[in-house]
Amino acid sequence: MSLIKVKVPTDSIDIGMFVVELDRPWTDVPLPFQKFEISTEREIKVLSEYCKYVYIEIDAFLWQKKKQQLANKSSTSTLPENTPIHHELPRASSTFQSAKEFVIELFESTKLGLDLDLEQSKQVINNCITSILSNANALFWLTRIKDRTHYTAEHSLRVSILAIAFGNYLKMDRKQLELLGLCGLLHDLGQTQIPEDIVKKAGPLNEAEYRVMQKHSLLGHELVIHDQTIDSAVKDVILNHHIHYDGKGYPKGLAGNSLSKFCRMVSIIDAYDSITSESPFKLSRSPREALKILFDQRDKQFDGKLVGKFIQMMGIYPPGSLVRMANGEVGIVISTDSKHKLQPKVELVQDDNGRLKRSIIIDLKRQPKDANGEPYKIAASLPDGSMGFDMRQYIQTTHQC
Repeated sequence: MSLIKVKVPTDSIDIGMFVVELDRPWTDVPLPFQKFEISTEREIKVLSEYCKYVYIEIDAFLWQKKKQQLANKSSTSTLPENTPIHHELPRASSTFQSAKEFVIELFESTKLGLDLDLEQSKQVINNCITSILSNANALFWLTRIKDRTHYTAEHSLRVSILAIAFGNYLKMDRKQLELLGLCGLLHDLGQTQIPEDIVKKAGPLNEAEYRVMQKHSLLGHELVIHDQTIDSAVKDVILNHHIHYDGKGYPKGLAGNSLSKFCRMVSIIDAYDSITSESPFKLSRSPREALKILFDQRDKQFDGKLVGKFIQMMGIYPPGSLVRMANGEVGIVISTDSKHKLQPKVELVQDDNGRLKRSIIIDLKRQPKDANGEPYKIAASLPDGSMGFDMRQYIQTTHQC
């Protein structure tokens, strides 16, 4: 018999597996043994609540059969999780912060009439791709950190990240992901040419101001149309991302499948991020509300088939979103499972009085119970920043990144 050590997601562990290592120190998990054979459902529950992965020791021949079973099971996962989210968070945090600083500088330099730094833009995109291919949920957490001071630049970065994840979900190759990410990053470039008193107005735009704002797609297109280094797909998205699937929107001209696939994808993601983000003139809405709006607008404002795929990828409770449990506790969604849409994995972060608590990961499909013996259930999807929760501060203090 030849024993090997392999990494197994905790949603795939079974009774009989011999656990030899965790994805965190043994002392962080309330189990009496270090290295043990799983013999009870309680042990599975504890490991699932505290760990994303464990390492098991198994016969090499048996592993070949087991590996295929796990591969078939993992194919239903909505987003890639090749690395535990808490392991990916430090790299994702560094990637996100560097990208954010670059995009803010990019938009500021465009206002001044300076040329686009296309090579650096591509490097930023590729760094995001690397993190997303490792564990997309880490960057999804970070997209929930919002700052109204640089709304347009940060919105563009979030659209880029979500677009890359969506393209990966649709099995696009890396070259396509880079191009799609660039489309998302630059789609609102024309807003740098709109007067700031309109872009940052603290209230709804009047009809005249709205007409000026609508020009941003044409103005953005004018900025890039003669640049031969920028792919035509990016220019097309900049010009047409506000055209609706039914032909409404602006500027007029195209409709339906005559719009490029990239354009139809960015249109969906642009709307999703706008709905879930607070702007100078509106409050944010919960991710679940945003997905319902997209669903209601399928085959009208948006390509219905792509909306369906986007909702499948995000799940009813998207990773990084806040949820309130039935007992009043608050958690962050870690990951979703397409077979258990209403039962994601959640990291509990606040008690029922709104105080930070030692985080505990629960997998709702395993029906964990709270301190009162009641099953944990999600009561509501919350907008970012609800219950006084600061995602940036939480990640910095709890995950040291």
